[in-house]
Amino acid sequence: MPAINPEISGLMEKPYLIVGQGLAGTFISMRLWEAGVPFRVIDLPSLSQSSRIAAGLANPIVLKRQKWVANAELYLGETEAFYRAWEARLGTSFYHPVELEHVIHNSGETNDWISNSEKPYLKDHLGPINKTPLPEIAAPHGRAEVKGIFWCNTQEFIESWKINLRKNDLLIEDQWESGLNIDSKGLIFCNGHLLRESHPHLSAAFSPTKGELMVIKADKLPEDRILHAGVFALPLGEGLFKIGASYSHQDLTENTSPSGLEFLKSKLEVFYKGEYEIIDHQAGVRPNIKDRKPLMGRISESEWTFNGLGSRGVLMGPYLSKHFVDHLIHDSPLKPEWDLKRFI
Repeated sequence: MPAINPEISGLMEKPYLIVGQGLAGTFISMRLWEAGVPFRVIDLPSLSQSSRIAAGLANPIVLKRQKWVANAELYLGETEAFYRAWEARLGTSFYHPVELEHVIHNSGETNDWISNSEKPYLKDHLGPINKTPLPEIAAPHGRAEVKGIFWCNTQEFIESWKINLRKNDLLIEDQWESGLNIDSKGLIFCNGHLLRESHPHLSAAFSPTKGELMVIKADKLPEDRILHAGVFALPLGEGLFKIGASYSHQDLTENTSPSGLEFLKSKLEVFYKGEYEIIDHQAGVRPNIKDRKPLMGRISESEWTFNGLGSRGVLMGPYLSKHFVDHLIHDSPLKPEWDLKRFI
């Protein structure tokens, strides 16, 4: 993969130090690169796995309630151009437009779907109900089409950027700790729920959830679309599918659990009646915020955070990171509902 030739102005300036290179840290460091602002990243991937195992599904619809995700029209306006540009720069592929079919549970849900498909924003994404049978798929009420969505291979996205950080000596592969002596202009914390440990006064803002997924091999699941019914079945190619996800507020370790695996299996088997083999089982802790909105802004004179992207980071990240970096380097105002001041 070709290295990027940086044209970063002001190389004698002290760099910002970005703590964490999950989705949030990747977005922010990419935006600073685009802006020509010096930075370095410090990251130890073993500390948090949520970004790397995420399904990366970008869907502006809350399928359970057929509601529009707040500000999704802003987010979608930024996604394709951002991901396509970075694919070209990095010489790789991680942005994948995809079709999704939501398994309808009953006639009432059918009526709601048809009614909601005429509403602003929703009408561009809620498509017709497909009743053509699929082998081994139980969907007596049909499968409703969701249009205009994509998924991002988060592992490829994060790792391809990491390679270029290494090539340009911008990555410190270590654990950040308070008192670590790295000369910088300031710290930008992009370390998810781990921010609670270093900045306890912000811990009350978080409502983290553990998510578990499994990777399966299944010959009868369709590979040309995502199926959703309580959990999603996302095709990875060669008969492999990512199945997820679970939500737990109690166990906030990065470890997989038997109960999480049983949940995933039971939800999958509601609509998929074919045989399958479990290839992998993964877990991570999402940095959800109590009001379900991102958390960003200045913590102190020389500290900021860009955080709380939760389960929709792939959708929200390109727009929100631009918004944050504009604030950081141009002092443009943060949207109050995203500013961490609401919790202080």
